[in-house]
Amino acid sequence: MENEKVLEDIEYEVFKDFSKKLEPTTRHDYLSKVILFKKFLEEKELVYASKEDCKKFIDYVQTIYKKSTCEKIYSYLHSFYNYLKKEEYIEINPFRYVEKPTVSRIKSKDDVLSIQEINKLIDTLYKLNIRDKTIIVFLITTGCLLNELVSLKWKDLMVDDKDNYYVRLGKKKKERIVKLHPYCFRLIEEYRRYSLLPEVIMPTEDFVFTTQKSNYITDRNVRLIVRKALDLAGLSNYSAKDFRHSFAAISLRLGADEEDVKNQLGWSDKYYAIRYKYVLNFVDSQSVDYLIDNDEFLINNK
Repeated sequence: MENEKVLEDIEYEVFKDFSKKLEPTTRHDYLSKVILFKKFLEEKELVYASKEDCKKFIDYVQTIYKKSTCEKIYSYLHSFYNYLKKEEYIEINPFRYVEKPTVSRIKSKDDVLSIQEINKLIDTLYKLNIRDKTIIVFLITTGCLLNELVSLKWKDLMVDDKDNYYVRLGKKKKERIVKLHPYCFRLIEEYRRYSLLPEVIMPTEDFVFTTQKSNYITDRNVRLIVRKALDLAGLSNYSAKDFRHSFAAISLRLGADEEDVKNQLGWSDKYYAIRYKYVLNFVDSQSVDYLIDNDEFLINNK
């Protein structure tokens, strides 16, 4: 990776030790945040970063990124510097003196697409290639996290004897089996044909979504795909994370039980649903079943 040259050799070796248990996509995400901070420090080595450096950096990223991204940057760097302290490269984690950027968990109109807006997005999907179209539909109809999508493997897809399609998402305590929209599964099959893969899906360790240069896709790749789709639909005010919020809000608005939505999205507590109380009326009057059975969605006619 070209950007790895930004780090000193010893810094990169330390990062490799820190990240050796991380998934490739998560490791890439962490590395990008460390490199961003290193560039900000210019000639200074990472171990010599002061609390003033850290504060100025967080102030800087808040001028160019959304709060949710700033919160993630802070958390990743705080974790990395905790590791440096644990391994005795430094005496004190300088990020402990910096206030963490926080995001309100209460969702508003700005976080949720209406059914009409989702249909508008679906109407433009023909402009995308089959991989990107499948990714957008997968995000819309499962409400999954980006890291769950990029980590998806062929072994995670299942079908029962009644031709219902399912996918395994999440890891450990957040692992769950959720129903796939039939149209989403048809797109996955089409994507396989385009990729010259066998018709029968075998339970392999290969990643479902890949790039031309790699056997997996990164969350940055997915964000760019989502940005292109939203721009084409004239919905550039939204972002990838809003698909998940929209899934939750629309499911609740259409009558899904809070426990159902909790299980679908991998929430640790069903009371996370309270975050959507101010937006339910906006989204138009068992999770994916509610979306599949609702005639207002153009996707159900595909």
